[in-house]
Amino acid sequence: MRAQNYSSSGMTDMNVPKSLEIVLNRRSIRKFKSKPVPRKIINKIVKAGQRAPTHCGMQAHSFILITDRKMKEQFFKIIGRQECMEQAPVWIMICADLARQLELLRILGVETEHGKVGKLLLCIIDAALAAENMTIAVEAYGLGSVFIGAVWEEMKKVSDILELPNDVVPVVLLCFGFPNEAPPKRPRWPLKAVFHENTYRMPTTKEMKKYYEEANQKLLEMRYFDENIHSWAEHWQSKFQPEEMKEWEEKLRNDLRELGFLP
Repeated sequence: MRAQNYSSSGMTDMNVPKSLEIVLNRRSIRKFKSKPVPRKIINKIVKAGQRAPTHCGMQAHSFILITDRKMKEQFFKIIGRQECMEQAPVWIMICADLARQLELLRILGVETEHGKVGKLLLCIIDAALAAENMTIAVEAYGLGSVFIGAVWEEMKKVSDILELPNDVVPVVLLCFGFPNEAPPKRPRWPLKAVFHENTYRMPTTKEMKKYYEEANQKLLEMRYFDENIHSWAEHWQSKFQPEEMKEWEEKLRNDLRELGFLP
């Protein structure tokens, strides 16, 4: 059987489709121009998020555009003031949201059960897929973006600011705009370390050390680390202090319980 001809889409065995280049070249942007992003483009980016795969067509996600300056100041107070957040002209909070679907099911008289942990997993996956679609759309428009994950550190307070009902939880804040920098791509594991066939294969100690040393050197050359951090190992150590993570884990569980996502 002859192979299909994909020339109509511009793809051959020897080149990469332009749309895939957008994904392969994506980088987090932390410096933005003050130029505003037209609302029509913002709407298209959100529509791209809507087109992500979704469990049973439930679309368990919501997107909140944050434009109010006083509200932004509230966020700075609870999750910290990052330069990229101050510069980015567009803030969109991506939420895992089962509240809307549950209300529709109630209206329709449909009885269902999702389970506390099950519905959290379902919603997080839906929201994450939507978020990735949105970042690709951002890149397609020649814009840049960065995710702010600190919302998980104060999930309940973030939810209160946004007046989120039960069964809605903030997952990540997407900040984007016209980029004012062109950072190099950060290192990634070699394909053979993350791409397995049939069964899982743990990389050897030699492979891991080789990857780490090469990646660490690249990050040092990029000036990726804070002033007092001299290696990726130190960076991870500072980010995941055992006692701090235990406290955060307990707080996270409490917040998720209050938001209706854990028993």
